[in-house]
Amino acid sequence: MHRLARYCLMTQIVLTPVLLGGARPWAAALLSLLTGIGILAICLTANPVKPRRYLGRIWLVVAALAGWSLLQSLPIWPMQAAPFNAPRIALYPNAWIAMSGNLIWLAGSITLASMVAQSRPYRFTRDIAKVIIASCALQVFLAVLAVILGLETTFWFAKNAHFSDWTGSFANRNAFAGFMGIGIVASLYLFTQNTAQTQGKRLDQSGGMLALALIFAASLIQSHSRSGIILCTISVLLFVTFNTPATNRVKLLLWSGLLGSIGMLVIGVTDLDLTNRFIELARFDLIQRDDAWQTAVHAIADRPITGFGPGSIALVIGHFATPGLNANAHWFSSHNLWLDGAMMFGLPVIIALFIAGLWAVKSILVRSTNRSDRALAAALIGFVLLGGLIGWVMSLPALILPIAVLWVGVFEVGLAQQNEGFEHVDHKAQSPSPDRASLH
Repeated sequence: MHRLARYCLMTQIVLTPVLLGGARPWAAALLSLLTGIGILAICLTANPVKPRRYLGRIWLVVAALAGWSLLQSLPIWPMQAAPFNAPRIALYPNAWIAMSGNLIWLAGSITLASMVAQSRPYRFTRDIAKVIIASCALQVFLAVLAVILGLETTFWFAKNAHFSDWTGSFANRNAFAGFMGIGIVASLYLFTQNTAQTQGKRLDQSGGMLALALIFAASLIQSHSRSGIILCTISVLLFVTFNTPATNRVKLLLWSGLLGSIGMLVIGVTDLDLTNRFIELARFDLIQRDDAWQTAVHAIADRPITGFGPGSIALVIGHFATPGLNANAHWFSSHNLWLDGAMMFGLPVIIALFIAGLWAVKSILVRSTNRSDRALAAALIGFVLLGGLIGWVMSLPALILPIAVLWVGVFEVGLAQQNEGFEHVDHKAQSPSPDRASLH
């Protein structure tokens, strides 16, 4: 049964990117089914594991968000002003159902990951990293296949944008690039596992992981995603920094900066399309994100406490659009997840979520005693925080799931090490004679 639960979790990591990032309702239903089967399988084992205490806090956050979004949709409020005159806060009263379903799936997947990880905490993170790498390799294969066959498709429907960019089965180049970034960090994590090895022996035994990281980096560049390149660069630097002893960090960062600058120079000369895209960052009339952020701020200022409810962003941005915002574009996001959240739920909710997130970050980093685990967690934390500031793709299940599961793996290792420490102290203090457990 544990094996079935593990397969259900790992299958989702491979399947979610293939299903257009997992954002479609039918895809979410399939993923939820796999999560439910996995949890049920663990519960039916002869010795089911006990849910961790932190899972209760996660489910409490989900319940609070779902409850608040339900309250927003009820016709119990004073008559609201434009853009929607009705005795409710939510502009779309039924949108809370789909949002709650997605949150329940995510919390269920985290619960499944935690219960699976408890049975093999020291192997779980490495196993998940390998599955992520396999999923990234599948996406690279699909992207290469599309180029060879001259296909302008996501393998589900014809592209209407990003025609010359690698996107795999994703509909968006930033999403594909973000997924490649996760694969790069996972590859580096496996490459640096054995700290006792010399660099030469590590290259000999784990050089394949480094080669895969380079392949994923090349694929990321072929996506021509500016945000993906920036996020990946920062995440890799975070990983290198946290995975290096303090005495060697400055030297290693200098070498990383030098090699990175040479690499970017080569890319800039050989890939003019990508170079031109970075040059366009100076033209705000093309990027438009500053206008989208200003629009979001105006909308939040109109309803700072209550928000406009789930699914309301497109209508809200259209109503509060600044004069410079392209009105012909479909703005389903402000390209900033934190502003999107404030528009939907209000500032108090987002501030509370931010505080809860900081507590979770601290817990993960503090409990981890392994250098590579801490580096992995830090790199993914930076990836999520910065990714949410400059785009919306971090809300895709294909990116959320592997990151959340890796965090769970790192946290479970920290808990296992802590529990072993307590058991070690207890044996030393109470056992009349040393046993095998106390000698390890």
